[in-house]
Amino acid sequence: MLNILYLYNATQTYTNTVFEHIAAFSKYSRHRTFFCHQDPNSELQLDLARFDVVVIHFSIRLPYDQLSPSTASTLTRFKGLKVLFIQDEYDHTHRAWYWINALGLQLVFSVVPQPGMDRVYPPVNFPNTRFVGNLTGYVPDDLRLKPDTIAPSNRSLIVGYRGRPLPIRYGRLGIEKVEIGKMVKAYCDAHGVETDIAWTEGTRIYGGQWYQFMVSCRSMLGSESGSNVFDWDGTLVERIAQFRKQNPKADDDLVYANFVRSEEIDGIMNQVSPRVFEAIAAKTVLVLFEGDYSSVVQAGEHFIPVRKDGSNLGEVVALLHDGDYVNAMAERAYRDVIASGKYSYRTFAGMVDDEIEHSAGKLELQSAAGSVQEVVERGYETHSSITTAPIRARPPRPSTDTLVHTVAGARGSMDLGWRFASYLWWKLPESARRFLKPRLKKMLGRG
Repeated sequence: MLNILYLYNATQTYTNTVFEHIAAFSKYSRHRTFFCHQDPNSELQLDLARFDVVVIHFSIRLPYDQLSPSTASTLTRFKGLKVLFIQDEYDHTHRAWYWINALGLQLVFSVVPQPGMDRVYPPVNFPNTRFVGNLTGYVPDDLRLKPDTIAPSNRSLIVGYRGRPLPIRYGRLGIEKVEIGKMVKAYCDAHGVETDIAWTEGTRIYGGQWYQFMVSCRSMLGSESGSNVFDWDGTLVERIAQFRKQNPKADDDLVYANFVRSEEIDGIMNQVSPRVFEAIAAKTVLVLFEGDYSSVVQAGEHFIPVRKDGSNLGEVVALLHDGDYVNAMAERAYRDVIASGKYSYRTFAGMVDDEIEHSAGKLELQSAAGSVQEVVERGYETHSSITTAPIRARPPRPSTDTLVHTVAGARGSMDLGWRFASYLWWKLPESARRFLKPRLKKMLGRG
């Protein structure tokens, strides 16, 4: 049994997908797991000789240098197996390259689909690193069908959707998240089909209300996630910002044509969204733009495909009005994706254990770790926040960009004050937050 230390940013676990991902290892790993918060201002005051493996979780965004120099130095000297989980690999890709080599990471779990792995991580640049593919998220334990869920054929709302416009920098895959909503809504409105389709920030649905919305819909729209536009050196965003400054009337179409289109690498990062799992668990039929979806779901078997020019929308709507068809498709998708356990976090954690054991087997690991309690106690002695399970954070920022949504639902004056302070904090530039954070900690400590 290995002693594995997971480094993660505990301020980011307020998001369900982040917490579920890191928590899977404490729940299902075959090994002894420990967790320690790290951010750009943290120091890793632990004796790493007590561990066989150190894992950097994607909640620490290495491409944005979210690791303190002292922690990086400590990790460089660590002799055991060093592992990385990374996502959003189209941002600052070359900086990720730097960290993988600088820290000597031997195993990287990447969300780049296998056919594009060598393009993103050329083997010649990483002779000592093994890359393993995985998804951005899996099926949470509590994502199971409730007994009183209405069959899709009995739901009067034919199509539902909540999209989100993304910055044009993310290219076609981002554009499609809005396009599918606009296209299907226009068709359904013209033909009297009942829908609830929206794509603005103010129409977003959160928490338990999201599940209630899903089970009220016969079908849910969707498109592939990710971005096929790689900002390799981090300058694309800067060039777009400079262009917009000089051309304030420039729309997204012009920006895309001048800066983004030439950077698209078609098909390299198309992937399935965790929301696909949510819809399937609610037995809501998926209506998706044509695509591969990480091979999790198959067109005609698990979802109704929509051509990207909308030319088959008549056929799609006809199928949605066939009660036997939608019920059968919902049952197949639930059976193959949810009930099978193939995409559960338990299965995911087992795969990670297998890959770690495979890489660790090539090293002579001789950790000095003792009992679980001893390692935790030694963490406290050195003022490092080490636990045997990850910490779930309170949301540190508003769910939307408006002050009204931030303070809405506050419980008492203290909560209202906290929400208002949080709103102001996250409106500050990142550079200002970095400057103020250690000073505020010092001030509060004195107070």
